[in-house]
Amino acid sequence: MAAPEYRTACLPVADYIRGYRDLPRITGYCRTCGNYGTVWGCPPHEADPLEDTDSNAYACIVGIRIPVDDAERHQPADAAEAATLALDITERARKMLDGSLLEAERRQPGSRAFFAGSCRICGPGKCRRRENGPCLFPDRMRPSLEACGFDIEKTARELLSIRLQWSEGAVLPACFTLVGGLFAAAPMQKDWPW
Repeated sequence: MAAPEYRTACLPVADYIRGYRDLPRITGYCRTCGNYGTVWGCPPHEADPLEDTDSNAYACIVGIRIPVDDAERHQPADAAEAATLALDITERARKMLDGSLLEAERRQPGSRAFFAGSCRICGPGKCRRRENGPCLFPDRMRPSLEACGFDIEKTARELLSIRLQWSEGAVLPACFTLVGGLFAAAPMQKDWPW
């Protein structure tokens, strides 16, 4: 697998909300996912995660492209094996991206990170929300941009010049893309980790 490539874009939060958030449509997609109502980072939310967002802040969008070489793309024997390999590839990248977003959040007081996909801190199927319990890691749990109603396909295409690709049966895509973000008072700095 080739080295991941980071792409970034910054725009005012108000512009990002106005141009890329479609809460009813995206939440409709979320309802079809097994994480809906069972993971604290996923909808439905008790309150809008953007409720306290400073509209004068910047939405710093970070995309990570993970190229997959041709041999690895065709390695899976069936769709189930492809799904397992896809999860392994993206989870390794998620750890890097999520860690970088939390580090950027720590360095920017008042900022808020948004992960690329569902919260995975407790592990698949282990979130306490399933039993109506509180989040065990509220200091590390963050919702994703899509959990807040943002259109990730449009975000990737228009802001990062990335077209999302999907597996086709047992064949993995030529690259996977993860999109997260940081809402902060200032645009991204050169010393940020990407």
